[in-house]
Amino acid sequence: MRVKLHCFFVCFCCFVDFGIAQQTPQFTQYMFNPLVLNPAYAGSREVISTVLLYRNQWVNFDGAPTTITASVNSPLKNKKLGVGVHVISDKIGPCSMNQYVGSFAYRIRLNSGKLAFGLRAGLYDYYYDWSKVDYKDKADIFNSGAITHLLKPAFDFGMYYYNSSFYAGVTLAQLSTKSSNSTTLLANFSNQLAPHIIATAGKAIEINSMITLRPSVVVRYTNNAPVNLDLNASLLLDEKIWLGMGIRSNKSIVFIGEYNISKLIRVGYSYDLTTQKLGLTNKGSHEFFVGFDIDFFKAKTISPRLFKYN
Repeated sequence: MRVKLHCFFVCFCCFVDFGIAQQTPQFTQYMFNPLVLNPAYAGSREVISTVLLYRNQWVNFDGAPTTITASVNSPLKNKKLGVGVHVISDKIGPCSMNQYVGSFAYRIRLNSGKLAFGLRAGLYDYYYDWSKVDYKDKADIFNSGAITHLLKPAFDFGMYYYNSSFYAGVTLAQLSTKSSNSTTLLANFSNQLAPHIIATAGKAIEINSMITLRPSVVVRYTNNAPVNLDLNASLLLDEKIWLGMGIRSNKSIVFIGEYNISKLIRVGYSYDLTTQKLGLTNKGSHEFFVGFDIDFFKAKTISPRLFKYN
């Protein structure tokens, strides 16, 4: 069943792409894929690290978002340098966005840890398929069955400090604000990426030899939108299993689990439950994660208890 009122999709897409609301894709398991949030993370795991993640949001809600991301990052032979790439495919209703991004990081020693500076450049590829909308008003100007295609460059800057038990970072995302205009459907149809500030922090606290507590937080801010806050706390059991819970400022409760199959392979799952009225129309959100590491550089230790390795 398609949504009957075209204004829902049109307004939602405009909010996402015109800077009226937050535009960056949302991930519950951000702590297992930090490169997507901060380019300065590239290389900090000290191995060639690959992450695949799939998110199915608001299950059974027509036109709900689905997101797939794949990323890989690695230090270079010069250990001060790190590089990374990631691809994101994000779909909601008739709107889809593919993001292709490359990251570069430079790291320096600072006290007991490292401070990294990162730059990221990429391309946002937008599609709006107006044929996927059921229009209440068949004479609506958007009811042409056409596809609108927009390309948008984007640039990010990040800083990231980490040691064996703590990390903190900040990203200035989507610094390119020039509008991109469509060449089809409507001459005045355009999009503009709104600058975002994304701050992250986390701490590993060893309770005993079997249990480690790991609280973390992500704060997202952009103009004309409420501050988005994620608070999470996880327990590492016997250096193999992560179990955690979290809350979001958009009135969601999240449950997170990760299993370290080995020091180089890990899998994860999370479930989001919306506590506001929207939760009555769907069956929550599911997210699946798998990570692979290749210890090409023969790192001395790769422990899931250390933030720089997660």
